[in-house]
Amino acid sequence: MYTSTAEDFAGFLSARRVIVGPISSLSAMYFVYGFYVLLFGTCIHMMCRRPQASETAPNNRLYFSLTVALFTFSTLYVASHTVNLIRSTIISFNTVKTGDYREIINFTHHDVGKTVSYSLESLLPVFLKYVLHFPTVQVLLIRSLISIAADYMLIHRCYLIWGSKKRVAVPFIVASVLINASGLAGSILVTMGVRDSSIESNFALYVTGQGVRGVTDICNAIVNSIITLLTAGRIWWIHRQVRAHGIHSTDSLLDSVTRIILESGIIYPAFTIANMIMANSVTLAQATFNFYPLAIMSAGIAPTLIMVRAKLGKNVESLQHEVSSIRFMSRPAPREGTMTRLQTQLQSTGSLSITVATIQGESPERGSLQKEATSIV
Repeated sequence: MYTSTAEDFAGFLSARRVIVGPISSLSAMYFVYGFYVLLFGTCIHMMCRRPQASETAPNNRLYFSLTVALFTFSTLYVASHTVNLIRSTIISFNTVKTGDYREIINFTHHDVGKTVSYSLESLLPVFLKYVLHFPTVQVLLIRSLISIAADYMLIHRCYLIWGSKKRVAVPFIVASVLINASGLAGSILVTMGVRDSSIESNFALYVTGQGVRGVTDICNAIVNSIITLLTAGRIWWIHRQVRAHGIHSTDSLLDSVTRIILESGIIYPAFTIANMIMANSVTLAQATFNFYPLAIMSAGIAPTLIMVRAKLGKNVESLQHEVSSIRFMSRPAPREGTMTRLQTQLQSTGSLSITVATIQGESPERGSLQKEATSIV
């Protein structure tokens, strides 16, 4: 029995898996999280010190709430992932040290703490969006929450960038609702399956849930890529219109590309796609780095970066009024011939009013009043 068990767990109890993987994953995760903490602190400070105008106050309060929610969910995910990863590493190390596989078997098949942790991490991303090597209700909850909040902010920004056109926002809202609902359903199936994966029916639920979530992740990456590409294209168009009239014409290509990347939120789908490529190109036993936590935090970092740039007055919205002014100033002025014909018509109309008044036996004063009334109308 122990020989068979040792062979089954050989790939998961290697030095790469037990030592290198956790160290590299936690180091990268906390480096990115440290940047996120600084970015979030800067955003909150600027939002409190630089209040928006009254007409944009509702959007300001909404973005403030969503920014705080995203950071809170990300922090919960980091804490849950850290506890789960350290715990699994300790169990794996003890198994290698003692040669007793009972503890790791209990952990992988029916560990309550693992199930709770995994579910929270997964649900907080369908409200940040993704599964770790040992599935656990904390992961699922975090995944769902983060995904919903990030999607809403990116869709709302795309909606505003495109002039508040409903035909731009409605399709993405419908797609986001369907994707997050399917992701939530898949997460629930996975949670039910990991309660005791030694039971065949539970394992079948787990496999089905993972399949649903895989399809959800692909659809989510596609939809978010379309949203960010539409936003990036609109940002490029606005800056092109402004530069065409000699404003900000000294921007280099690098500045333009950097601006589009930061303002469109393209960091989020880019990290999501990178995580999917890594997860499907390397087996679990061969992986030395987990890209998943970075993809989760990118869902919060992308909209927060947009908020900071908006507060600094470097976002595209600060140029939209210039585009509107350009359009207004570009309208052709009335030509002199047109004004002359208009004045002639008015004079002819006035003479006609006086003539009609005289024919009808009315006084010139009354005719003058009728003329004034006609002019007013």
